[in-house]
Amino acid sequence: MAVTLGALQAGLYAAERETIAVLGIRWRRLADAQAYVDRLICSEWFFERWPHLVRCTVERRGEGSVWSTCQPLDAQGLAGGATEGVVLVADGALAQPVVLHELAHLLVSPGTGHQPAFAETLLSLVRHEMGFDAFAAYYHALRRREGFAGVGEGVDARDATIEAEQG
Repeated sequence: MAVTLGALQAGLYAAERETIAVLGIRWRRLADAQAYVDRLICSEWFFERWPHLVRCTVERRGEGSVWSTCQPLDAQGLAGGATEGVVLVADGALAQPVVLHELAHLLVSPGTGHQPAFAETLLSLVRHEMGFDAFAAYYHALRRREGFAGVGEGVDARDATIEAEQG
């Protein structure tokens, strides 16, 4: 049975494949990916933006899985979002772009899906974690796709302010 993607989801996935999918960290061990997520969630930068998510576990989805997903474990956070969640990684997908994508789902309000608010959350994570070049490539690839022309206007300006102060 073939999976049919919505237009926003298809556009977002295409922008990821075109840009960040081949970039970033690839982990061999689940424990290394978990340590990365733990450090990120405990960082001051992360807490300033998403204080409601306090715990995220990274697990393998299962043998033969072809797509990654996430599962909120509660709805006690901001606007009914999760304070705890699980990122379930498909076979061969233990990579930074995948983990950040699924983590972004846990950070936005339930039901957001792959709408621009999700894309902006992922853009913030990519910029901080994967660097400006990855962010810029992904940002421009998204803006070329239908439904994402205005994306980025809500990306946290605090990062640019901090960079300007340090530069």
